[in-house]
Amino acid sequence: MPGPYDFGLMAPGRILTYSEAGEVAAALKRSLRMIAERRSPAPARRRSLLTALLVGLAGAAALTASLARAEASAAASSGVLISAVYYDTYLPNEPDEAFRLTNLASTSADLAGWTVTDQQGTVTLAGSLAPGASLWITRAAVSFTLEFGFKPDYEYGGNSDPAVPDLALSGNLTLGNNGDALLLRDGANTRIDSVVWENGVITDTGWVGPTIAPYNQGFFGLEGQVLYRKLDQATGRPVTDTDQAGDWAQATDDDVNGKKVQYPGWDLDLYFQTYRITQTATITYLVAPDHIFAHVLQAINAAAQSIRYEGYDFKNAELGQALAARAAAGVSVTVLLEGAPVGGLEDQERWNCQQIEAAGGACWFMVNDSAATPPIHDRYAYQHAKFMLIDDRWLLTGSENLNYSSMPSDPKADGTAGNRGLWLWTDAAGPIAHARSVFEHDLDPQHHRDLRRWSAADPVFGAPPPGFTPGFASGGTAYAVRFPDPFVFTGEFQFEIVQSPDNSLRDRDALLGMIARAGPGDRVLVEQLYEHPFWGPTTSNAADDPNPRLEAYVAAARRGALVRLLLDSAYDVPGDVRSNAATCAYVNGLAAAEGLDLACLLGNPTGTGIHNKLVLVSAGGAGWAHTGSINGSENSSKQNRELAVQVRSMAVYTALADVFWWDWALSGGVVPVTGGPALYLPLILRSGP
Repeated sequence: MPGPYDFGLMAPGRILTYSEAGEVAAALKRSLRMIAERRSPAPARRRSLLTALLVGLAGAAALTASLARAEASAAASSGVLISAVYYDTYLPNEPDEAFRLTNLASTSADLAGWTVTDQQGTVTLAGSLAPGASLWITRAAVSFTLEFGFKPDYEYGGNSDPAVPDLALSGNLTLGNNGDALLLRDGANTRIDSVVWENGVITDTGWVGPTIAPYNQGFFGLEGQVLYRKLDQATGRPVTDTDQAGDWAQATDDDVNGKKVQYPGWDLDLYFQTYRITQTATITYLVAPDHIFAHVLQAINAAAQSIRYEGYDFKNAELGQALAARAAAGVSVTVLLEGAPVGGLEDQERWNCQQIEAAGGACWFMVNDSAATPPIHDRYAYQHAKFMLIDDRWLLTGSENLNYSSMPSDPKADGTAGNRGLWLWTDAAGPIAHARSVFEHDLDPQHHRDLRRWSAADPVFGAPPPGFTPGFASGGTAYAVRFPDPFVFTGEFQFEIVQSPDNSLRDRDALLGMIARAGPGDRVLVEQLYEHPFWGPTTSNAADDPNPRLEAYVAAARRGALVRLLLDSAYDVPGDVRSNAATCAYVNGLAAAEGLDLACLLGNPTGTGIHNKLVLVSAGGAGWAHTGSINGSENSSKQNRELAVQVRSMAVYTALADVFWWDWALSGGVVPVTGGPALYLPLILRSGP
């Protein structure tokens, strides 16, 4: 660094780099300070030197600003960004630290001579990066592959995997868990991009404002989070780079595109967009608890080649026997379940898996095992999706698990009891292919360690205790069956598959986009297990951490739509700040204060609670139905595996609205006469004054 009066860097014709210009400016400032302190020669000499220094300082400042603009221009024109950083990793000693580069330009980027540095260690890049492509660079390729399920493009900490090219490392590049910075520079040492996280120092990085940090509102683990850039909903490409925290998905400035998480093993790049297709198909909606058991059993018994089921838990012994019978008949039967459901894995589930395995099928669990070497972390907080593929010609999916509480097998003539819910059953080829893709990515033991197959000797994922006898009791008489037959529709339908954690929280499509269609005179009907009044920590509120789903319903009412929310009372804990009771108090308070056609009720119309995840929208003469597994919690949208199907059809809307209004009336609600189906008239009379 130049000392006082040392301007050798400013030789005639010498072009300074940005950092050198900064050094000259600093030297000029030091010299100026020494003159002011009268440590220079005689007064005349001091005045002359002071004048020269002032001119030089102004010139250096202008040069520094000019070079800063040049670096910013170079960064913008290069199109290469640091698009993800994995620093606080799961593995001991963190050999899987990694970062990703993405080329947003329309031409290839020659990376030869480029560097990535944390200003303690530097990796020198090689090769090129095609337009729109990304590459992962890690310390140890073998460790990275273990966690992410695929090989990185380069490694820099030694040749752990001969199949992965090595990059040169100088110094010690260790990504600090409490804070650090990464800088990307091109072959001319021009800064192209930077990211600074947690307590990292922003000096000389080009970063502006507060650093980025993992999103943690009490439910999301800090360890294992992958920092990644916000993605444009339309293109799937990173949003415009400003070298600020707001560029990143973990930023808390945006309730829809921010406050996100990502963990190793996710398929976000593949599934960031919802899957949409228009096809001619037959759609059948099965209503729980009314008739769903018989028709799911019918579908299983009709399988001739294969059955794939991905679910949360599985306690219905008769459906377990049916799957085992198909396996014994030569049908390929594969089941994937959550390994740690709330309350733990029950012997009834172990017994079902035992029957399937004994008959030649396969039963798998998605697991978390901190005692394993190295530790195993499951990809999702919960595997909560519920969908079944039969012979690759039928897709069945919805809100209900293969349990007796959802699918009671009792005779229905004298009534039954169970959860209110829905399954969709369709032969639409596009949704079937997409669901199979999700299944095959989730159940991929070749690439993911968080999968464990049932084994008799396994103390957790094995056989039930000797002599265990499964339970077959189900149903009851609390609910007089209202819908004895499925709703069946044939025609051309618009399908949209929405799934968590990949794409359920978008406002240009998916659920939020569907709700946004509702305006004056339209309707939004919601029947849900729960819808939290706010997200974030339990100490937060709807203003600081709004639930975007709930606020979308309120916004529809503010636009003039009729909006009704029917939430479960059977499982609700009224004293909880996130309870359905709290949600209804919040919603009904807004309705009263603002004069909105908006109401929220708690109910238990079918005996054991509402387990539905149903949203219906009628707008501009068209109808939409959203059915699936996604609940109204932040966790469900952001880190569970969930699946829902949205269908555009006024006939579907009308049929499922029948279910909603029936349950609404049984819960004490008044059904509107105007525009309501005629079948509600008796209910209106009964619920009137």
